[in-house]
Amino acid sequence: MLDVHQLKVLTEVARTGSYTAAATSLGYTQPAVSYQMRRLQQAVGTPVVTRIGRGLRLTETGRALVQHADAIFSMLRAADQEVSSLVARGGGLVRMVAFQSSCVTLVPELVARLRVKHSGIRVTVVQAEPVEARHLIRTGEADLGLLCNWESEDLPDGESTMKRVELMTDRRCVLMPEDDPLAGQTDIDLAELVSRDWVMESFRDRFLAACTNLGFEPRIAATVDDVSAIQALVAAGLGISLVSEMALSPYVIPGLAHRPLRHWPRRRTYALLWPDMAAVPAVVTVLNEVRTIAADLLPVVGGPPA
Repeated sequence: MLDVHQLKVLTEVARTGSYTAAATSLGYTQPAVSYQMRRLQQAVGTPVVTRIGRGLRLTETGRALVQHADAIFSMLRAADQEVSSLVARGGGLVRMVAFQSSCVTLVPELVARLRVKHSGIRVTVVQAEPVEARHLIRTGEADLGLLCNWESEDLPDGESTMKRVELMTDRRCVLMPEDDPLAGQTDIDLAELVSRDWVMESFRDRFLAACTNLGFEPRIAATVDDVSAIQALVAAGLGISLVSEMALSPYVIPGLAHRPLRHWPRRRTYALLWPDMAAVPAVVTVLNEVRTIAADLLPVVGGPPA
């Protein structure tokens, strides 16, 4: 019979890559972790990890156990949430993780609606980009995530066993002063921007790759991960930027204009959670409200893809 505590130790060993690091993370001693791992391997009758140099690697059996452990922990969290919701008569705590643009659009509106319509539900929010958000959901540190990826991308690694709810799409826009010569166009091609200075976010691999394909290296004048700061620097004349429609929908500094970037894939925004969490009343309520908010926002950010 598999032991939940042993599975917890295994998942932490898999995440950290060593018994020592797993012990530190869990607050155990290293011998305690070694003991739990020996007991687990005795229970399954075969090694679950092998040593590679100074590190560890999961065996095929170990990988299978970790995958099942994630599902087991999800069911336990869902049961805990459901009981808490029943006790609170429809209330409960929902731990969310959300990417930057959604934190200035979807999330504030969600909090406002919950306060009026579902005062028994509380949410906590951590801002994180999709890779980190996916990890927080898988490990149970978040109940529900708002993530994004490009329409042209395949299903990200780690999502095949989870529930994904599509919410909306938006376009990538060129942000510039409204007196810029290109501001009079309905959309702009990246090739028209070869000679410009840029104010860009840290996550810009797709942008850099597109510039390389066009044969130029962009002049990055500033690297900023805050939408308000990006707008302020563009307004000051430091350079132009690429910003999502969603991030611009709440407010644009007077004197700035934004136009869609031509031939650029739309960005998909979606909710991600373990299937068992979709049965927890508080989580269902939050998810339904987010879907309604996203539908209301669609006309503002250009509507559904053609």
